[in-house]
Amino acid sequence: MKRVLTVAGGYLREVAHHKAFYGVAAAAVILTLALPFLSAAEVGIQLDLFREASLGLGSIMAFLSALLLASTALRGEIARRTIYNSLTKGVRRWEYYLGKFLGIAAALLFSLFLFFLVVLVMVLARFRVFHPGMAKAFFAIWLEASLLASVCLWVSLYFQSFISVLLGALFYVVGHVKGHMLYKAMTSSDANPWARFVAGLFYFILPNLERLNINETVAHGERAFPLGAGKLALLAGMALAFTAIFVVLGMVSFDSKDL
Repeated sequence: MKRVLTVAGGYLREVAHHKAFYGVAAAAVILTLALPFLSAAEVGIQLDLFREASLGLGSIMAFLSALLLASTALRGEIARRTIYNSLTKGVRRWEYYLGKFLGIAAALLFSLFLFFLVVLVMVLARFRVFHPGMAKAFFAIWLEASLLASVCLWVSLYFQSFISVLLGALFYVVGHVKGHMLYKAMTSSDANPWARFVAGLFYFILPNLERLNINETVAHGERAFPLGAGKLALLAGMALAFTAIFVVLGMVSFDSKDL
C-alpha cells in the first residue's frame, strides 16, 4: 500500500497543476455565487431552489472533473512514456493503476469538499440557515463521480481521451435512464426480441445511477424521503461495489497491456 499511496500522492501533486481541473471548479463556484443575483432573486429566491441549483452545479463539476482526470491520467503518461519512470522502480502495474485511481478519487473528494463549504457559507449568509445535511448529497455526488472515473480510467487503456470521455458520458446517461427506458424496452411486448435481450443485458449489468441522485431530496430538507445512515450505507455499498469491479477490471487489463 505504501507504493500505491505514493503514486496517489504524486498524482495529486500533478492535479495541483492541472489548469482545466481548476477551470471546472472555478466555473462551478462562480455560478453558485451568482445564483442570488439571477432574475429569480428579484422576487426572493427560495432556499430549496438555491440548494438544488447549487447541488446541481456540484454534480456537473464532479461529472466533468471525473471525465477529464480519468481520461488523461494514464493516457497522457503512456503517450509521454513517463510511466516507465515508475514501473522501473519496483512499482507493480496494478499498484500504479490503483494509485492513479485513488489519486483521482481524492482529487474529486477535495474539490467537492471545498465546494460544499462554499455552498454551506452561502446558505448561511443569505438565508440564515445552517444546513450541514447537504453533505449527504455531496457524498452521493462523490460516490457517483468516483464510479464514473473508474469506468473512464479503464476505458482510457484502449481508446484516446476524447473517445474515453464520450464512452464515460454514455455510461453516465445509460446509468441514469436504465430504471425507466431500459426497463420499458426490456419488458415491451412490441419490441424486437434482440432489442429486449440487449436492453435486459444492460439493465442487469449496469448500476442504477439515478439512485445516487439525492440532490432534490436533500435540497428540500428530506421532508418527503428522510435519508438515514442505513440508506446512505446502502447507496455507498452499491456504488463502491461497482467501483471496485471496474477498478479490478482496469488493473487486470493494465497488467496485460502491451506498453
